[in-house]
Amino acid sequence: MTQKFTPKAIIFDFTRTLYDPNLNKLEEGALDVLRVLHKKIPLAIYAKDKTGRTSELDELGIKGFFDAILVVKEKSGSDIKSLAEKMNVKPHEVLLIGDRVKAEIRAGKEAGCMTIWLKKGKFAGEEPESKGEQPDAIVSNLREVLDLIAL
Repeated sequence: MTQKFTPKAIIFDFTRTLYDPNLNKLEEGALDVLRVLHKKIPLAIYAKDKTGRTSELDELGIKGFFDAILVVKEKSGSDIKSLAEKMNVKPHEVLLIGDRVKAEIRAGKEAGCMTIWLKKGKFAGEEPESKGEQPDAIVSNLREVLDLIAL
């Protein structure tokens, strides 16, 4: 049995974790996962800067699931720390879920978060090259996240 995470908040990467930019729609299972988690725990979105990013969240009908939204030029541990602060939790109490070990997972580890790598799609072959890029768990489908969280 895999160890379960007991986060006090969850931060999701947006592109290729919750949203498929090639199909211009939510990733499979994203809505199910958000519906379950947002009733039980504070959620945040962590996205790279793109014009219209917050209106995209509105159009997809998911903006209301999130307690905090942070859009940045480059991802870093200090961003995660400020998001944790906005949600009134410590970084080590945060679970970060993303599809890139070189971006979200590294930023989450830098901040001291628990991390889950959604290993699928464009960056599935981007293997960790250091301890700072090593996720605490790996899933290949977003719905698997629910099995790893004790709420």
